[in-house]
Amino acid sequence: MRDRINGLVESGELDALVPLLDGADVQSLRYAADRLADAAHANGHNLLDHIDRWFAASADGAGPFICQLVPHVYAVDRERALETLLPLVESEDWTLRDAACEITGRLLKEDFANMLGALTAWRSCGSTNVYRALLVATVRASDASRLERAEPLLKLLEPLLTENEPIVRRNLGPSAIGNSLLADYPNPTFEYLVKWSTSNDAQTLWNVAMAFSGAPAAPVAKKALIVLRKLSLDERRFVWRAVASALWKLGRRRPDIIRPELSRWLDDDRRVDVAREAIKHL
Repeated sequence: MRDRINGLVESGELDALVPLLDGADVQSLRYAADRLADAAHANGHNLLDHIDRWFAASADGAGPFICQLVPHVYAVDRERALETLLPLVESEDWTLRDAACEITGRLLKEDFANMLGALTAWRSCGSTNVYRALLVATVRASDASRLERAEPLLKLLEPLLTENEPIVRRNLGPSAIGNSLLADYPNPTFEYLVKWSTSNDAQTLWNVAMAFSGAPAAPVAKKALIVLRKLSLDERRFVWRAVASALWKLGRRRPDIIRPELSRWLDDDRRVDVAREAIKHL
C-alpha cells in the first residue's frame, strides 16, 4: 500500500489516491496524508485546492482521507481547517463522524488554547454531533500532567450537562467526566461535581451520579458517598436509578465502603428503593 501511495504522490496522480484509500485503515490514511502534505509543501501547492476539489466532486471515500489532511491544513490556516472539519463532524456517515471527532481531539490536544476557543464557539450551534465531538476531544486532551487544563475542560462541558440526547449523556457523565477528568484531575473534578449536584435539573444530576460509576471513583468513594447520599433523596426515578447504578458499580470496587452504607439505607424509607436496586447487582 505504501509503495503505491508513494508512486501516486511522486507522479502527481493525486486524484487516484482517493479510490486507492477507500476503506483503508487509519495508518494508511495518515501515511498518505503525511506524504501528500510533504509533497505539497515541497512543490508550493495548497492542500486546500485538493480538499476543495474532492469535496466539490463528492468523491466516494474521500472523507476519511480529508480528515487526516485537516491537521496539515490547520498548521498553516487554522480557520480554513476548522471550516473543513465541521461538516465532517456533522456527516451522515457515522464512520466519518468518528474520524472527524478523533481529529478534533488530536487538534485540541496539540493546540489546546486555540482549539478550546474554537470548540467553545462550536458548542453554541446546538448540534448533537458537535457535542459528541467536544466530548471525544475532551477525553483526548485530558492529561494528568497538564493540570492547567482541568478547569477549562470542565467549563467546556458544563453547558452540556442538561442535554438529554442518549449519545450525549452516555459520553458525558460516565465517560468524559467519570472516566477521564475524574481520573486525571480528581480534586477539581470532584469540586465541580459537588457544585453541579446543587442543580435541580434531572439530567445534570444524572450526569453527576454516573460520574461516580467508573473505576476513577474508587479512590474517592468516601467523598462520592457524600454526593450520592444527597442525590439518593431525589424522588425522580431517572435520578435515583442513576444513583443506584453508580452505587452498585462503585460497590463492586469498594465493597468495604458501599455495602455497609446500603445496608443502612434498607432501614431508611427515603432511600430503601435505591438500596434495593443497587444491592440486586452486588
